[in-house]
Amino acid sequence: MITNGRIIPEEFKENGIDKDYDEVFELICQNVKIPNYDGRFVHFIDENYVMDTTKGYRYENITPAYDKVINYGLSELKYDSTDSKFKESYNRVCDNLIMLAGRIVDELRVKDKSDRRIEWFENLADKPAIHFEESIQRMLFLNQIMWQTDHRLVGLGAWDSFLFEAYQKDMDSGILDRDEAVKIVEDLFRVLHYQYTFKSNVLMGDTGQIFVLGKSDENGNYICNDLTYIFIEALKNVNQPDPKCLLRINKNTPDDLIRLSLETIATGIGAPLLANDDVIIPALLDFGIDKTDACNYATSACWEPLIGGKSSSNNNRTVLNYCKALDNLLKRADLSRICNFDDLVTEYIKHLRLNLCAVKRVIQQHRFPYDPLLSVFMYGCYESEKDVSWGGACYCNTGITSVGMGNLVDSLYNIKRLVFEEKKYSLYDVKRIIITNYENENELARHLKGTPSCYGKDNPETVALVKRITTVVSEEIADFNTYLGEKMKVGLSGAAYLDAGKAFGATFDGRYAGEPFVVHISNEDNNGYTEIVNFASQMKYDKGLFNGNVLDFMVSPDFIAGNIDKFVSFIKAATLSGFFEMQMNVVSADQMIEARKNPEAFPNLIVRVWGFSSYFNDLPDEYKDVLIERALKNERRTA
Repeated sequence: MITNGRIIPEEFKENGIDKDYDEVFELICQNVKIPNYDGRFVHFIDENYVMDTTKGYRYENITPAYDKVINYGLSELKYDSTDSKFKESYNRVCDNLIMLAGRIVDELRVKDKSDRRIEWFENLADKPAIHFEESIQRMLFLNQIMWQTDHRLVGLGAWDSFLFEAYQKDMDSGILDRDEAVKIVEDLFRVLHYQYTFKSNVLMGDTGQIFVLGKSDENGNYICNDLTYIFIEALKNVNQPDPKCLLRINKNTPDDLIRLSLETIATGIGAPLLANDDVIIPALLDFGIDKTDACNYATSACWEPLIGGKSSSNNNRTVLNYCKALDNLLKRADLSRICNFDDLVTEYIKHLRLNLCAVKRVIQQHRFPYDPLLSVFMYGCYESEKDVSWGGACYCNTGITSVGMGNLVDSLYNIKRLVFEEKKYSLYDVKRIIITNYENENELARHLKGTPSCYGKDNPETVALVKRITTVVSEEIADFNTYLGEKMKVGLSGAAYLDAGKAFGATFDGRYAGEPFVVHISNEDNNGYTEIVNFASQMKYDKGLFNGNVLDFMVSPDFIAGNIDKFVSFIKAATLSGFFEMQMNVVSADQMIEARKNPEAFPNLIVRVWGFSSYFNDLPDEYKDVLIERALKNERRTA
């Protein structure tokens, strides 16, 4: 039925089939308003006819198989027979998409019968795409219908892989030159940025629109092409926060590609994010991913690796707060039995295991809705004759992110020093202090905040402690299975460092109740670039610990530009050292402070937030505060 212009599916039916899905999807394709679009590409979302999937854990942070819609006509994707409800739904999706393409053709003809886009949409029914622009248009067509059916944070896939054949064919035939290709890509970026507000999820800019460039083959050779460079050049030229880019690199990545990427990052757009294949691919293989698929990984909305077009994995199911187990320990354990630091860590690990058991129980209850559209564009579903919600995709694992590791490590070491070594406080004092939120202990809070952070230091004891904790996590998730029988992964990065902090009490690193947690693996406490790379490179990323592990640098705008050769060498050395992922926030504290005072003077100031970038003026004040504070720390000064 339709309520207030929004299509609302009925309750999910028994046996996992929503019997009204076919009718709802058909209504969407029949009723979405097709705007009079004058740009190079047709791309639209009718916000009055968005499918409501709020009654289930909807599929989001997913990258569909764009190559299917590029390399085949929609009718070629169909089953020859409809001897099951799933096959019938699957085929009806294809038929309704053909009908929608026909409606677009009719609208284009009304305005201009010679519009070349007419042929693109006519070909959608039964022919593969032929040209570069046509291939992009098909990708956009699938992308928009994913948004229209409420698949939030829709990934864009490996553009320089599935678009290269058509690009090269057009270049070889002379109908396309490189300058025009750059303009086409710039228009692609602009059209995807359209309806930026609607697409944003938790915060403005949080659209999940990430495309992937570069890759490694099975022998470790680095694979890139002219399109790899064109996409990054266009990103630099357009200078907008969305879509975002992840560049896969390895030890063999060409210096000029790294240099171009750093020059683009230095503009302040925060892209591309760098992902180290030499670490990520082995982690995927350890998890049981096929080698060919591992070498073709993409990423979820921010940074969590997944196999694009083959994985219905939801990588952001919930957040593990590493500080919660310490909080529970101090409030519930018999503190008199904890006599030294090793006892404390042992007791912490016991509570961490309990927390992880609770997380697993909650996630095991999650169920996903019947989704024939996603099933059409997800490898494995056609072959298995199963919907994604029944485990039809090649991979359907689950993932969680985490926050608070930096706060935890510093809290533990502060307890070690002040309680067990200097004996200035007891564990009962620590308990009182965190419960009362440093009541009458403001001087202590200032002292703890001013104490150099241990987290991120290339210190054997700190590295060993973090690895001990994450090893426990990998042990606890090893026996986890979703309702589809798949596994869990977890990472050291999480977007909830501010929101989770709002809902959490004080921690013994000088952090008051409600304040943000430490951001990812970052240099915000003046850890040197090399030191924090060395720290990150010693972390464990196997046994399911690969769901995003981001090195997050604050860098002043003139620092990269003034040291570009050194930064290229730094990235190459860091890759060899073994970092997992790296992103840079290139912005000065003064810029942001001034933009806070006079937003109208800085309408286009872009900052990196989580795994995405956003206009500074679009952010809530608390995020502005976090970024300004981190920039001031990086610049080793106060406001």
